[in-house]
Amino acid sequence: MIFIQTAHEFRLTEDIIALTIEIRRSVKIKLPDAIIAASAIVNECTLITRNEKDFARVDKLNIINPHHL
Repeated sequence: MIFIQTAHEFRLTEDIIALTIEIRRSVKIKLPDAIIAASAIVNECTLITRNEKDFARVDKLNIINPHHL
């Protein structure tokens, strides 16, 4: 419950949309994953995910796998 209370919501902006398109053109990745990656990059956030395989191909994206900590 504490995580949800402290979570921040990011709106879909023109910058995120443009980067999503760029990511989809350069990397074979599903649209929802491209939106997540673009949102993290534009907002200068680290993505916490177990799905390293798909996201590792996205340039400029910082990833942390919580199972490797």
